[in-house]
Amino acid sequence: MAVRERELSPEGRTHWKRAAVLLMPGVACMGAVVIALAQGAMAASFAVSGKNFKVSADEITGQGISSFPSSLGSKDGKGHAVLLAGIKSGTAKGVCLSMKQRLPLVGEVSLLVRSGGERAIKGENLVVNADALTSSGGRVTGVQAGRDAATLTAAPGVSGPPGLFGVQASTALARDVRSTAWASNGGSLTLDKVEIELSDSGKECY
Repeated sequence: MAVRERELSPEGRTHWKRAAVLLMPGVACMGAVVIALAQGAMAASFAVSGKNFKVSADEITGQGISSFPSSLGSKDGKGHAVLLAGIKSGTAKGVCLSMKQRLPLVGEVSLLVRSGGERAIKGENLVVNADALTSSGGRVTGVQAGRDAATLTAAPGVSGPPGLFGVQASTALARDVRSTAWASNGGSLTLDKVEIELSDSGKECY
């Protein structure tokens, strides 16, 4: 059943297995734009390495969003429950990404990537695997919740196996976003300025 528009839930940590249906498009929008930035800037596959990472943004917008629950395997043989989400196009302001990694001779370091502070990041045709989201609020329009994942059409090429619960939306807006994710792929990004920092102080985005 289509729902024209509703407000996202108040702030508070949300895992996808406990998430309200209308929050899923917000995860998709946030993750696809912000996490794809990390993939391009860091040139790494976090799903293969088994390392998830933190992302935050002041504001995310998106158009054409499809999502459904899925799983992701890492090289160490472990499985991770995720929300696979696709977005046709979107923007992100005030983006930060961070992850921790232990390196030989150095020990644990934090890698931070920042962008979208002056001009919003723009992304198209992105896919992300995320597992948690916090947002202070937002707006979703044109929601179709409970649609079979095999019939999703909002994001080009993003659909799931028959019988899985799916959600899609026309547009989404999320503010003060914080999330963790495992991987992203595909799509294109337009960036104005990128800052990359390595730190041994344990610094993260949040």
